[in-house]
Amino acid sequence: MKTPIPILLSIALLAASPVIAQETVEVAPATDQPVDTVTAPVINPLRPDDIADASLGNRTFIPHALEVQPFTPPPPPVVKRLPAVRVDAAVTLLSKNARTVTLQRGEASTEPDLPPPPPPPPYVEPHEPTPEEIAQRIWQQRHDLNLGATVYDHKTSVVNWTDQVSLVHYEAVCGFDIGLLAGVGNFVHRGEKYSLFLFHSNFDTTRVRRFASQWNLKIPDVAPGEILITRGDVKDTAATAPMTVIKEIIAAETPRLLPYQAARTTYQVAFAAWHAAHPPIPRDETFILRPHRGSRYLLDAKPTQPAQP
Repeated sequence: MKTPIPILLSIALLAASPVIAQETVEVAPATDQPVDTVTAPVINPLRPDDIADASLGNRTFIPHALEVQPFTPPPPPVVKRLPAVRVDAAVTLLSKNARTVTLQRGEASTEPDLPPPPPPPPYVEPHEPTPEEIAQRIWQQRHDLNLGATVYDHKTSVVNWTDQVSLVHYEAVCGFDIGLLAGVGNFVHRGEKYSLFLFHSNFDTTRVRRFASQWNLKIPDVAPGEILITRGDVKDTAATAPMTVIKEIIAAETPRLLPYQAARTTYQVAFAAWHAAHPPIPRDETFILRPHRGSRYLLDAKPTQPAQP
């Protein structure tokens, strides 16, 4: 499905060329054992923090507080007072904003020489990963969610992601607002920890139709709460499971997510208003370069010794 969308942020996703499947599927929920198509034992290996996770039980929730501090204007920038140095040469260039950039070659630096770099680490012969290591890697990839989405009127979400195991690109139309999870970062689903990296944009169809009457806008049709896989392998339940995970965490935490997103919007509006009223003032810049040991500008200088510990 190709739908013209305004891109507020761009995200690079690996894309294959799967056959587009226009059908509704029930995505299998994530289970305690990861489902995968590779010929490796299906194992859910314990991570170092899984001992602490044992108390999570079978819960689905956001473990951290959803709070947004009120916006406060940043402090004024600190004006650095540099000591006066002898200037041996200088050049001044005019920048694009009618300001100047000046480069000065000052007197020799008095700082000690940099220590030599550490020796490279010893070579370690690569080894064939064990079935447990492969299962651990697959399990971790399935629990690190990287999603891009366009949300229409806070009701319908078109979500894109790439399954890191099969490298197949997926697209799903969801009957809920995935933007409610913006800024959350991580959550717990059925006792297992997930991380979330989300790029999304909100699309107001009323404003588009008002100011772009010639644009034939086609919004995907999906029932509230329904998940429609429109690109990718619909039979790979492990690769499509992220949509069910997202749906269930939103359903469980909506009472907390709604005020959280309202507070984030208030903060962003105040942030934008302050910066619009206080634009940065262009200024002339000066950079002082002080030659060090080995510089061609110090041919007659005696070598300096590193400071003794």
